Amino acid sequence: MNVCLGVHECDLCPPGEGPEGNGEVRIPGAPGLAYAAPSLITHYITEHGYQPPEAFIDAVLAVDLDEWSAAHWPDVPFPWVPDDAERLLA
Repeated sequence: MNVCLGVHECDLCPPGEGPEGNGEVRIPGAPGLAYAAPSLITHYITEHGYQPPEAFIDAVLAVDLDEWSAAHWPDVPFPWVPDDAERLLA
């Protein structure tokens, strides 16, 4: 969501070695609330030890990917989430 025209390279990695991102993701929270994060958030978490706020983590874990994808793209399967993929549960 909110894809930008340019790209941003991770400024925590050495120059030229970090991944590039070009937008943000939105995570639904309570009614009327959505959380926004840069598209590189998983990189920041896994590579740089970033700890998002607990409310953001709870919202991410509450998203039902199957329900969400069916509502937004009813005829398009998610090829990047194989049927046999393990989902981590808190």
